[in-house]
Amino acid sequence: MSPDGKFLIFVSSRTIEEHGKPIDGHFNKSTQPGQGGNLWRVDRTPSGWSKPWRLPALVNRSTSIFAPSVVADGSVYFMESNVETGRFRIFRSQWNDGAYQAPEAAGFSDGSYSDVDPAVAPDESFVVFASNRPPAGKPVGMDLFISFRDNGAWQNPIHLGNVVNSPTSDAEARLSPDGKTLYFSSERLVRVEQPISSTQAEQYIEDMEWNNGLYNIWQVSLQPWLKAHAVSVKGK
Repeated sequence: MSPDGKFLIFVSSRTIEEHGKPIDGHFNKSTQPGQGGNLWRVDRTPSGWSKPWRLPALVNRSTSIFAPSVVADGSVYFMESNVETGRFRIFRSQWNDGAYQAPEAAGFSDGSYSDVDPAVAPDESFVVFASNRPPAGKPVGMDLFISFRDNGAWQNPIHLGNVVNSPTSDAEARLSPDGKTLYFSSERLVRVEQPISSTQAEQYIEDMEWNNGLYNIWQVSLQPWLKAHAVSVKGK
């Protein structure tokens, strides 16, 4: 959703051509039949949402584009898979004079590792994303990182630490409207300390409905990182 709520950009595998079939994706170094992704947009009108329209081929230059994040000026960040390396990289397409421009790679994502799911602050002052870059140390899973944008340049990503990140995969970052709370999905399990009482055991059984490592949604305050960065900038 755009920060002003006037339009929505979403991912779809819907056919590009009339009467065609869902598009195939190409990621993890293999073809994923019917699991591709292109960016589409709907605009809010006085009578409801407009008919979806596909962003231009300049943006949808492949069939493996996912995870859009719209910023205040209407520009969109997204992740795209590289067919040769199998890695995802994060790009930005500028909205200018009613049109989307050719995407450019975000400065914090150089293609050395897979970077996914950008959640960009409306003013582009920071981004939270998931990556398998060090110190994640996960062959398949991801950790969450934050990068700040100072004087128009993205800074080196900061690992959100082992309090936020778990030994399992943590990804799919989203920001609260005020940008101070991070929502994300995780395969983590909450440890149950032994011994436990019968009452605690009943609660544990009830909690198993969500404490199952199946990418549940978690939240954490971003204030410690936001405040620390504000202090560091002020001190320079």
